[in-house]
Amino acid sequence: MTCAIPAAQPHVNNDVVTSNDPTRGGPSLMPDRRVPSAPAAASAARLLLRRSSARTGLLASAAATVAVAVATVCLVLAWLSRAVSVAGDPPPPGVDPDEVADQVAAGAAALASASPALVVLVALLAGTAVAQLARLVAAAREHETATVRARGFSRAQAWTTDVAEGAVVALAGTVVGLVVAAGASAVAGAGALAGLAPWPWALALAVLLTVVFAVALRRGEGRRSSARTTRATTAAVVGVLLLATGLVVWQLPLSRSEGFDPIVAAAPAVVLSAGAVVALAVFGAVAVAWARPAASAPGLEPGYPARQVARRIPIFAVAVLLVALTVAQSVFTAAYGATWTAMTTDSAAVRAGADLRVDLTPQTATTALVAEAAAVPGIDAATGALVTGVEIGELDAQLVAVPETALDTVVTTAGGLVDPDALAADADGAVASEPVELGDAATAVRVTVEIAGQNGTNAIPVLLSAVLLDATGTPAVVTLTGEAPPTGQGLVSYTAQGELPDGTAPWRLLALLLGTPLTPVPPQVSVSIVSAEAVGGDALELEGTASLTNQTREAVLWLADGGEAGAGEDAPPVAAAVTTALAARLGIGLGDQLEFRYEGVGRRGTATIASLVDAVPGTAATLALFVPMQTLLTSQLQRGTSIVVPDSVWAAGDTASADGFSAALGDRPVATAAPGVTASIVGALVPGWWIATAGSALLSLVAALAIVQTLALARRRELGVLRAAGVTAGRQARMRAAELAVVFGAAVVLGGAAGVLVSVLIVPSLVRAVTPGILPLAGGVEISWPPLGIAVVGLVVGLAAIVGVAAAGVHRAARTATVGEESR
Repeated sequence: MTCAIPAAQPHVNNDVVTSNDPTRGGPSLMPDRRVPSAPAAASAARLLLRRSSARTGLLASAAATVAVAVATVCLVLAWLSRAVSVAGDPPPPGVDPDEVADQVAAGAAALASASPALVVLVALLAGTAVAQLARLVAAAREHETATVRARGFSRAQAWTTDVAEGAVVALAGTVVGLVVAAGASAVAGAGALAGLAPWPWALALAVLLTVVFAVALRRGEGRRSSARTTRATTAAVVGVLLLATGLVVWQLPLSRSEGFDPIVAAAPAVVLSAGAVVALAVFGAVAVAWARPAASAPGLEPGYPARQVARRIPIFAVAVLLVALTVAQSVFTAAYGATWTAMTTDSAAVRAGADLRVDLTPQTATTALVAEAAAVPGIDAATGALVTGVEIGELDAQLVAVPETALDTVVTTAGGLVDPDALAADADGAVASEPVELGDAATAVRVTVEIAGQNGTNAIPVLLSAVLLDATGTPAVVTLTGEAPPTGQGLVSYTAQGELPDGTAPWRLLALLLGTPLTPVPPQVSVSIVSAEAVGGDALELEGTASLTNQTREAVLWLADGGEAGAGEDAPPVAAAVTTALAARLGIGLGDQLEFRYEGVGRRGTATIASLVDAVPGTAATLALFVPMQTLLTSQLQRGTSIVVPDSVWAAGDTASADGFSAALGDRPVATAAPGVTASIVGALVPGWWIATAGSALLSLVAALAIVQTLALARRRELGVLRAAGVTAGRQARMRAAELAVVFGAAVVLGGAAGVLVSVLIVPSLVRAVTPGILPLAGGVEISWPPLGIAVVGLVVGLAAIVGVAAAGVHRAARTATVGEESR
């Protein structure tokens, strides 16, 4: 075979040739028909077109990568934008529109600070895939590059063609990506324009990927670095990445959802990348370690596939890295979604105390209002509750009181943060309370007392009232009235009766209170209970005596406390559940006592710590204590003649009943155990992460397919060698399939482990950093398994399809492969 090189024939003329043949009589001129005309010089555009058309598959893969990245970013941002636009519509019941607008603005600000994290992660994965595809293109053009360089192709021309080629790839991918985003947005019902609205982000991403492609292509076409330089560079990159991960894990708990925070934006991408790099390192070490014992096994398998993987770790590395990163992102997304839901719901539940709650201050929660609330469709049970501020020394704390019977029926457990048994714990020597049952058929309370004048004075009229508890444990004070007793006598009898108020039967009697009308002269009387009965029920066995002397005008005539009424400052303490934070601040523990003062009224109380709890339902304060309502009321009447009545209504039921619940209580705002408007806006990040994960999976599959195809081209020579050695095409296909399956399977397993590690490290802190209102005690990592299973199965099916295509290609090529000269 000969090759004509124009530069080697300087004496040849294209038109004529001189002949010195003596048989022709000397020199003569004759046409030269042996040498063709030299081709015209190829323009840069034609050269670019020829180079690109020779690697259409890889360039198409790069364009597809850009398209997937652009579509993913557009869809993610379109989804987040829509979440803000529809937030607060319709507004929560009873909430002022201006307040709703403030909540939406707060949610939008928090979302804006968190959304860059999704874009950064998609850009990172797309950039990695595009860079690898560019390196594969450069490797495939190794001979072409050497040829054009030998013909004088300058460095500037190389840069120009690489940038132009990258721009064309990015432009084509961007156009396709925008079309896909518009179509997907239209199918989702948001309209095509919604998918195109984030076009500036798409343009920025396209420019970034163009630069990445051009730089990676230029570096791949340049001189190869030494192994030592490559190892040093890789070690430096890994070191920086691990240091960045340490910085993120350290600083992320300090971040807050106010304004843009670079730590929050970079955290998922940095830590997931570090996890994927660790997974890749483990894969490389295991592959090399396994190759040696596998090679010593008899037969071709598993030694040959294991050695091939160990020899080609640099080629498999990017595929392993991308697949591991995608699986880690899937686990991270599943953990983020489940953890966000748990933390926001638990925080809202602790803050509300029940599924639904309405605060009535300055009004009180009467038994009638509680009954009306309980009758709302979707409400299972309701009760009155007291949430008030107290002062403990110099500390401000919150006191919560709920009927003990409501701990199991109304009070939420907030995902385990609230312990009903601990809230109901008793303590030795604490207040005892045993109200008297009136019976299911009772309609009123009737009491007969004997009034005796003291110190030679005559009996005077008295005022009687009863403190009742309905079936929900909500208190009510009922005035008892009757025919006025005769005057001018030293001893008289007085019978008074009071109808039971609207509420939930059966009722119980907690106390009988005594007072006198305002008179110029202080009363000097002693009053004793003669009889008591529940009208429509049975007689009540009550015994009680009280004196109104020495300027005293009010007294407790009878109290269901086992005879401790009137103990005053010497009254026993109430058993209280105290938060661990409050106990730590006070330096006290179980069995110790603390004195508290009701905020704004000066009344005091004493409590014995019966249990320590992480959270008290109904308050977001870490410094708080809980006392059962019945016990607290009894203690108040031991120390005085009035009670602090409930100021809110709590209910258990469907949070969708909030409208009816609000209407029954005067159209007041309803707090629920579900995330509010602000948190719900930030919650749009959960589906946003899943959109980004779906895009990442497609990016990984596109890159994996391109890598497998390039690997197949690079290994064509070995097919003929194996065939000559007697290895059938079917066996070669099975070995290649097993080889790729092990590589991808290992990447999936290692990526899952990395995802779990990443989730434990940053997910709770990230949720707190991006979501306002998360309580400090809400934490722990949870994983949503169904969507994670779907995501991983989808990725595995895609990888299995790639393995199948690769195996089929090997089987087809191996049937006719021969050993060429280059393999001898």
